Amino acid sequence: MEPKVLDLRQERCPMALLLAKRHTKGLTSGEQIEIFVSDSNSMHDITRFLQRHLFSLTCKDMDGYYSMQVIKEPF
Repeated sequence: MEPKVLDLRQERCPMALLLAKRHTKGLTSGEQIEIFVSDSNSMHDITRFLQRHLFSLTCKDMDGYYSMQVIKEPF
């Protein structure tokens, strides 16, 4: 199975947050997605949203962007 990747490096909030919400909403329990963002405000907004909605999240500061490993937690 190919890992899911959502590249939002060209987007800024609120569009980055809206797209992240749309793509993570369809994840099933245990499913993963990697999200790339370049805007620190978008990274903070997406992080806040995911932490409130049963997602496990690991963020890495890459060279010029952030990589967010997201896993849908079981209920």
